[in-house]
Amino acid sequence: MSLNLNEFVKFANLLADSASQTSMKYFRTKLEVDNKDDESPVTIADKETEKIIRDEIRKNFPNHGILGEEYENENLESEFIWVIDPIDGTRSYIAGHKDFGNLISLLHNNQPIIGIINCPAHNERWLGIKDVKTTCNGKNVLTSGIKKIENAYLFTSGVYFYEPFFRKGFETLKGKTKYFRLGGDCYMYGMLSSGLIDIVIEDTLKAHDYMALINVVEGAGGKISDKYGKPITLQSDGSLIASSSPQLHNEIINIINN
Repeated sequence: MSLNLNEFVKFANLLADSASQTSMKYFRTKLEVDNKDDESPVTIADKETEKIIRDEIRKNFPNHGILGEEYENENLESEFIWVIDPIDGTRSYIAGHKDFGNLISLLHNNQPIIGIINCPAHNERWLGIKDVKTTCNGKNVLTSGIKKIENAYLFTSGVYFYEPFFRKGFETLKGKTKYFRLGGDCYMYGMLSSGLIDIVIEDTLKAHDYMALINVVEGAGGKISDKYGKPITLQSDGSLIASSSPQLHNEIINIINN
């Protein structure tokens, strides 16, 4: 299938519209919460949102692959793969916090070409397209461009670090930054892309958690990688560092790994 980027962008936005409608239907209602094998919570909103997205993809692009959080992967050998997190930040969603989002990404030959961070409770949607400037609600956005750690605002969704050196590096960075805040889910990456915060560091993520973030952050002038500074791929180790500038990013990577 040929690469018709405009068609895919339009379709991705339609998927985000559907995700908004379904996730907001259940937001701040009484929900039954189940725990998955990894002890992470799941609700009817997670499952129904992903099912609707999957159905639309199958209907419009039956040969495309799908990698999602709640159901089995499909056609991952395909030239095009959609990566879906129906509700990123389920714990926030259950508690009625607005920072949850719907993450939608399209890969071409395993490289991300479209990423959407859709935060319906905030009525904000970041759209990243490979080699195109990132937008939020249709307007171009840029990171702060801050280059020095002492001027940076650092965020993380939780202090979950698999390897001790990564935890130690994070604590060192926290002591050097101007400001630190815990919590924010995918909304953190939208704020970073809009120039409101400067560093986001996370670990133990899965592909559906991070693929949609890449084009958004990079298209706003930011830098995103794993904890070693390597590019993010479907096979990445789950560590993630996003920052407002390449210079700041290099300094962060050096501190963590030395």
